[in-house]
Amino acid sequence: MRKLWLVVYNLLGVPSIWIFFRIFALFNSKVREGLNGRRDLFSELDRSLAVLKGRKRVLIHCSSLGEYQQSVPLAEQFIRKGYCVVNSFFSPSGFRHCKVSGTEMAKTYLPMDSYGNVSEFLEKVSPEMIVFMRYDLWYNLIYKAKKTGIKLVVANARFDENDRTWSLPVVSSFKKTMYRMLDDVFVIDEFDEENYRRILSGFGPRVVRAGDSKFERVLRTSKEQSAAEFFPGIDLAEKKVFVMGSSWKDDEEVLLPAIDKALSYHKDLLVMLVPHEPKETKLSAIERSLEQYKKIRSVRLSDISRYKDENLIIIDRVGILSKLYSAACLSYVGGGFKTGLHNILEPAIFNMPIFFANAVKNSDEDEILISCGCGIVVKNTRQFYKQFRELLSDEEKRKEIGMKCEDVFRNSAGIAETIVNHIT
Repeated sequence: MRKLWLVVYNLLGVPSIWIFFRIFALFNSKVREGLNGRRDLFSELDRSLAVLKGRKRVLIHCSSLGEYQQSVPLAEQFIRKGYCVVNSFFSPSGFRHCKVSGTEMAKTYLPMDSYGNVSEFLEKVSPEMIVFMRYDLWYNLIYKAKKTGIKLVVANARFDENDRTWSLPVVSSFKKTMYRMLDDVFVIDEFDEENYRRILSGFGPRVVRAGDSKFERVLRTSKEQSAAEFFPGIDLAEKKVFVMGSSWKDDEEVLLPAIDKALSYHKDLLVMLVPHEPKETKLSAIERSLEQYKKIRSVRLSDISRYKDENLIIIDRVGILSKLYSAACLSYVGGGFKTGLHNILEPAIFNMPIFFANAVKNSDEDEILISCGCGIVVKNTRQFYKQFRELLSDEEKRKEIGMKCEDVFRNSAGIAETIVNHIT
């Protein structure tokens, strides 16, 4: 079955994927950036690998930024065990944010999954093992690695019960064939363990329940965060800081009317609005939309030197959201109305009530926060306003709800070490 799917995939799948991304790149800047980044992939890879010292290498593949953040604790553990780590990425967002220094790490885009490309890629990287973070498995890469004797592992695997591809006859056969070439699948909880064991029963990888390294990553980075450096001259301790993280237009249309109304009663409220992608077109659109509100007065972070007690700061800088959460007493995480929730663990580590919408499901972290009692689902402006005002007015209730976030991270330390020890 493996060889049958190898032929079908290379005859039909690979050309179709290539054509799709070439066409999609005409309309999507991120896809275009990813293709451009792969133009000199192998020569860039030679330069990156040249600085690595040490014979043992592990390839950690991440689809995008979220998976990269989950991989960091694993990479640290591998380096402690004497491995060099090569981070590979499908998406530009992960590649851009991956910080490489020293002689123990390198980064690269994953080449297009043709058999020739992955053969050359694996020959150059020469890893002892490949760790896929959560998903983004590629057939030729897995097939060639298996044939070469490279260990294959998926970490932080999450079973999506709404994923119909597991039940579609032809697609299901392809996916099961690919997964059954793996050596280990490290899952997050009992639900994932039961489902992966059921689907991959009979033969294939070992399914091991280990937890989610994302929790450990958030737990570690929280100790390094401070927002004060970005707001000189502003005493954040005297403000009730509300951070709207990774917001989209759908989020802003629900929250901003309530915020404008709440400002009539809470003069010390300071809102930090962090757009998902702070491009100039998005920033200008936000500023135009704010003109309809009577109480909101805004300033961009890049103009903070001219701050005159504005009550809403538009964050036009990337990479500092986690530090902003450290200054907040309340937060909102965007994406849940349309695209899927962004990282709701980041504010949770700072022990505060967390608002979010979950109309679009893309993880179970919302359920974790709700069950622990620190997550509040936003359905509409009226409902949000009522609960927002209540928490702004009651400091003790804010603290009571916020302390429940500690249950979210209980027993999360050591997950990466457990996974790496098992693999090695």
